[in-house]
Amino acid sequence: MADEVRGIRVSIPSHPRFLAPVRDLAAWSAEQAGFGREDTEAITLAVTEGCTNVIRHCYGGKHNERIDVDISFSTRALTIRIDDYGTFVDPASIHSRDLDEVRPGGLGVHLMQQVMDQVRYERNAWGGTSLTLMKHIQGDDHVLRSGELDG
Repeated sequence: MADEVRGIRVSIPSHPRFLAPVRDLAAWSAEQAGFGREDTEAITLAVTEGCTNVIRHCYGGKHNERIDVDISFSTRALTIRIDDYGTFVDPASIHSRDLDEVRPGGLGVHLMQQVMDQVRYERNAWGGTSLTLMKHIQGDDHVLRSGELDG
């Protein structure tokens, strides 16, 4: 993005216990970008679902693989990219379960698509999948708190 202000990149092991700090970072980033509580919670949930899907589907529950989370925010949008080092997953093969089917799980993709403005899957340079989640900042009341980032 031409007006990108900040970027944060973290690498975590593919263990569910490392989702809490990623959630905290996503929430903090959404707040810094100027999103309100409802949007911040939705963004945090989408990031959690994306990372959970990597652990469950890409790595088959293995806890010693690598996940990179790259968060950048500008005056126009918050962008989160989740990179895995597994095998590329064709976006055409990614489906949520039927919404009428009552059971836990299987709605992460649907949820991400509902709360984010853009959900994109791409093959990354090392053969894995990069999931990009983007949420646009609406209106003039959302002001990036860049001064707070420096202190």
